[in-house]
Amino acid sequence: MTIEIIAENSLVKQFQLPAREAFRRFKVKKQILSMAMAALAVGITVAPAFAADSKSGADTANEVAMVPVRLAGVAAGVVVGTPIAIVRESHKSYLDLTGAGAEAIHGKECGPACLLVSIFTLPAGIVVGTVKGGYYGLKNGVMKGFDTPFNAESFSTGKLEE
Repeated sequence: MTIEIIAENSLVKQFQLPAREAFRRFKVKKQILSMAMAALAVGITVAPAFAADSKSGADTANEVAMVPVRLAGVAAGVVVGTPIAIVRESHKSYLDLTGAGAEAIHGKECGPACLLVSIFTLPAGIVVGTVKGGYYGLKNGVMKGFDTPFNAESFSTGKLEE
C-alpha cells in the first residue's frame, strides 16, 4: 500500500506503509463487514415474522396513535383498579374464610359460630384480600388496560378471578 505526498517543491514522494498498519486497517474493515453480515442474517431470520402483517398504512397509524391512550388506560387501571380489587378481594376472602371456619365449628347458619370465627377471619381476610387484590388489580390494570383502555374490566369492576 502506497501513499503519495506532494512536497513543497512539487515533487512526488512515495512512502510505503508498514505491513502492520495495513494489516490493522484490513482487520478493522473485516470486523465491520462481519458485523454487518451478522446483522443482515438476524434481519433475514426475523423478517418472516412480519410477513403476515398485511395492515394498511391507516391501520398502522391508528395503532401508533392509540399508544398514548393505551398507556393512560394502563395508568388509570392500575391507580383506580387496584384499590377496588383489594376491597373486593378482602370482602370475598373474609366471607369465604368465615363460612369455612363456621362450618368446622357448628355450621355457617349458626350466628354465634360465625361471630366467634369472624374474630380471626376478619384480619386474615384483609391480609389475604390485600395480597390477592393487589395482584389482580395490577394484572387487570396492565393487561386489560392496554387491550381495552378505560374499560370496566381494567378497573377491576367486572367478574372476580376464581
